[in-house]
Amino acid sequence: ISQIGERINQAHSILIASHVRPDGDAIGSLLAIGLALQDAGKSVQMVLQDGVPASFRHLAGSDRVQKEPKGEWDTFISVDCADFKRLGKPLESIRKPDINIDHHITNEKFGTLNLIVGEEVATAAILTDCLPLWGLEISQPIAAALLTGIVTDTLGFRTANTTPESLRQSALL
Repeated sequence: ISQIGERINQAHSILIASHVRPDGDAIGSLLAIGLALQDAGKSVQMVLQDGVPASFRHLAGSDRVQKEPKGEWDTFISVDCADFKRLGKPLESIRKPDINIDHHITNEKFGTLNLIVGEEVATAAILTDCLPLWGLEISQPIAAALLTGIVTDTLGFRTANTTPESLRQSALL
C-alpha cells in the first residue's frame, strides 16, 4: 500500500483502465481513483474499451472516459481487472500496468505493484480504505462512485460476502 502511494505521489500523468463490458465496480473504481487523482493535480486519462453504459452516465466524470488511450503517461493503473487481456484491445499492445488494484482471487498479479485483496466485496471497497492513506480526498462525487462499486458488486448487500465492514464503508460514503 505504501509503495503504491509513493508511486502515485511521484506520477504526473496517469492512465487508468478497467475491464471490457464494465460493471458498476469497474466504472465506480475507475472514476473514483481518476477523480481523486485529478483533484490532487494529476493529469489523468480514464479508459474503458466499451465506454460507460447509459445506466452509469449519471456519475461525475463519466463524460471524461475514453475508449482508447491517447498521448503519453508515466504511470498506468489497472482497477477491478483479474487479467491483462480483459483490459481490451486498445491496451493490449502497451506495457503492463505499474499498479494493479483488484478484489478477484483469480487475479494474475500482472502489475509491477499488485494490491489484490480477495476477501473484499469490491475493488471500490479497497479504494475506500486506501485513497485517504495515499493522501487523496474522498469528495461527494468520489464517494458516489465508490458506493456504486460496492452496491453493485454485492447486488445491493445481498451477496454472501457482504460484511459488517462493507456496510460501515457504505455508511461512511
